[in-house]
Amino acid sequence: MKRNKSCSLIAFSTILAWQLLCPFAAAEASDASHVLAFTADKATMSHNGQELVADQPVVKKDNLAYIPLKSVALLYGFSVTYDADTKETVASKEDMTLRFKAGAKTIDVNGTAVESAGDIFSQKGSLMIPLRTWAGIMESQLKVSGSEYTLSWTEVIAEPSPPVAKFKTDKSVYRMGENIEYDDLSEDEYSEIVKRTWTGKAPAFFEPGEHEVTLRVENEHGKSDTITHKITVTNDSLYTPIEHGMLYAEPGSKFPVDRNDVLGYEPVTYTTTPSPMTFVRSNSPEHLYGEEGIGYRDTLTGSFRINIHNQNRSQQDISVYLLATNHGTTDANVTLNAFGMGGPTKYVSTSGKTAVSRFLDSLAKSEPVRTMKVPAGESVVVLPEISKSPMKGGLTMTSYSEIHTDQELEFSVVILNPDKDPIEALPELPVLERDGKHVRGTFPEGNRTFHVNQVLGAKPQRMIIGDNDLDTFVTGSDSVTGLEEVNIGNTGVLYDIELRVAPHTLVGLNARGGHYAGAFLVNGKVVNMLDGSILINPEEVGVLHRTGDQEETVYLTFVLASGSNLPIHMLFLPIPEANE
Repeated sequence: MKRNKSCSLIAFSTILAWQLLCPFAAAEASDASHVLAFTADKATMSHNGQELVADQPVVKKDNLAYIPLKSVALLYGFSVTYDADTKETVASKEDMTLRFKAGAKTIDVNGTAVESAGDIFSQKGSLMIPLRTWAGIMESQLKVSGSEYTLSWTEVIAEPSPPVAKFKTDKSVYRMGENIEYDDLSEDEYSEIVKRTWTGKAPAFFEPGEHEVTLRVENEHGKSDTITHKITVTNDSLYTPIEHGMLYAEPGSKFPVDRNDVLGYEPVTYTTTPSPMTFVRSNSPEHLYGEEGIGYRDTLTGSFRINIHNQNRSQQDISVYLLATNHGTTDANVTLNAFGMGGPTKYVSTSGKTAVSRFLDSLAKSEPVRTMKVPAGESVVVLPEISKSPMKGGLTMTSYSEIHTDQELEFSVVILNPDKDPIEALPELPVLERDGKHVRGTFPEGNRTFHVNQVLGAKPQRMIIGDNDLDTFVTGSDSVTGLEEVNIGNTGVLYDIELRVAPHTLVGLNARGGHYAGAFLVNGKVVNMLDGSILINPEEVGVLHRTGDQEETVYLTFVLASGSNLPIHMLFLPIPEANE
């Protein structure tokens, strides 16, 4: 429940300034004074010096001044609705509810009948109530001078309160390696907690002594609260870090491993079946230094996947576009079947991981993102998302897209000053030179399937991916230069694997070439490598899946991510028996 309910009210008649309705925007507690002036037989009224137009003029009847309920109630911070069942107009805010009915001589105030100075009536769709009665209910000061009426009241504005940080663990004393369950009980009665920051939190501790764990929570008003608990760890050992990770680490998290032990795991033998899915990679030049031009260009038809990955090394903003040009004589139809984008962001690995994660999520939905037409003789922007936020200096952006076109189109990756129109600039733009290090090209076999003819996980095993030996790099050509190209690392290639995995087996990922940050579809669900972190080196295992008491068929789909290092090893590790 939000404290400032009045901020959501609908303004009446013409204008109603937001500052009149949103006093909680103030950073400190204060009193808000209000003066509302009326003139008999006129619809204009003045609220704190601002002239407004009410739904109806002030009406004199039986020597009483009547005012339009809704126009005035809104200024007092009420929401006004109509209850069709009881035929009542209801004004409500926070702890006050008023119910009015045409022809009634009383007003329901929080369930108590309050006598009205005169009969309530309706005029041209507006409920009219005695001004004096309203002033009494609202405890407002009423001044009358001839045909002039003035209401004065003071509203006490309370400072937004901070949230309450609170958490507990399932125990207070643990053995080394014993799993710790945390329960976040933080709350905020009047606002929403928007940020939680843990310090010292660990799923288990492996050193005896006292360990401090702190939780800081912050609400939408910037108010915060912090709490710290001490966790005692005895000298008794229950699990090693590896054993604990094997038993308890959640998918998307990681645990330590000995890099040399991994190399002793049995390599998994598999065969590969390529699929004829065109794959385009625009990654050379990767680093942009302010030059404008075409990063890559090719003429394509049917279905294809495209990966665009660039970092801005200049001091000026740069935008990247994907354009489709129709050189034919009939309109073409383009369908964006899946899309994922990461960045612009400071960290290259974050850009690649986010893009792959969103792409796989989009792919799993099996629903087109959108369709568009490319008129004959014209060009269109195919991916407006990637140019919506220009890349500032030092930032990286990555995208993966699966596209289908029903006729031949020329696709161009355009790098341009954000102030320029890419379609107008396209005819004069040069093709940028390759950087001699990264990949640019079109590859006919962008999908591949691994086939494994054994049950995995009865003993420690590893499946080697992206090493150019067991898993060879796909080859193609640079359509601009005509030269052969090798997709080093197989970045952007989509893999499908169906595995039979033994009971009580952990399926994990070990980065062998350096750091790795990506995502996998595991049985149709996205698992990030990792949530909130990355695999830094071969000393870590990221958890993908853990089987239960029965052998399982595990379906894996993944794209090797831009900004990360290859090869990677997929591990199949027997989970140790629990000691407790």
